[in-house]
Amino acid sequence: MKKTIQLASLMLIAFDATIPSFAYSETDLEKLKKLNACERCDLSNASLHGTYLHGANLSGANLRSASLYEATLNGADLRGTDLSGANLRGAKLRFANLNEADLSESDLSGADLSGANLRGANLSGTFPNAGTRLNRATLSDADLSDADLSGADLSGAKLIFANLSGANLSKTNLSGANFSGVDLRTTNLYEANFRDANLRGVDLRTTNFSFLDLSGVNLKGAHLSDSNFFGANLTGANLSGVDLRTTNLYEANLRGANLSGVDLRATNFSFLDLSGVNLSGANLRQAELRETDLSATNLREADLRGANLSGANLSGVKYCKTRMPSWEEKNDNC
Repeated sequence: MKKTIQLASLMLIAFDATIPSFAYSETDLEKLKKLNACERCDLSNASLHGTYLHGANLSGANLRSASLYEATLNGADLRGTDLSGANLRGAKLRFANLNEADLSESDLSGADLSGANLRGANLSGTFPNAGTRLNRATLSDADLSDADLSGADLSGAKLIFANLSGANLSKTNLSGANFSGVDLRTTNLYEANFRDANLRGVDLRTTNFSFLDLSGVNLKGAHLSDSNFFGANLTGANLSGVDLRTTNLYEANLRGANLSGVDLRATNFSFLDLSGVNLSGANLRQAELRETDLSATNLREADLRGANLSGANLSGVKYCKTRMPSWEEKNDNC
């Protein structure tokens, strides 16, 4: 009889183990539905698919692995919220406050985070896609390491001092974005659009920018040694004060760019279009400028000693205190 009771008890325990349990608090879920607020609540694994939570206060809440597919969270307070592993596909998070939130491993496919504050947020290993909108979002100090942001819209976003190591930004719209203080050396930038972006002072050593649109980009003071700009569009770009001696600019379009004060010693610019470029104060000693279009270029105070200008187009060039290849000084436009 005793053995029968023990066997029955074991069967009940085994049956109980198969009953699904919910990690979230039912009380917290009801509170959220009634008040549209639930600070520091436990809503992990909760199903909030398509829920309307506009302006909701969920700061510090636990929403780990929660389903927020197509939920509306515009203007919501999600500061410090744990959204790791959450399903945010198609969610609306416009102007939401996600300061210091944990979004690691979450699915942001098709989500709209335009204007959202993601300062200091953790987005490592996230899964956005071409439909994800992060335009004008604040991502300063955010952890985006290994994040897949390919095809996402990050136009006008603030990415100051963000961690983008190992991130995938291929085919991403980065026009007008601010990358101040960012290290992009291990970031995948294949076919990304950097038009009018701010890359001032950014560490871009060994970075591959071949064939990218960098027109109007600000690269003043950036570290560009051994970087590759083969076939890149740099029209109107600001490259003032940059050391380009070991940079590959073969077939790059530099028309109208600002290269004032740039160190270009022994650089090969043969056959390039440098018309209208500002090269005032640039160091072009021993530079190769054979068959280069330098029409309407500003060469005031530039140093061209030892440079090769054979076949170069020099029509409309502005000279003042310009040191020519033969070492004489030219002052036609002082």
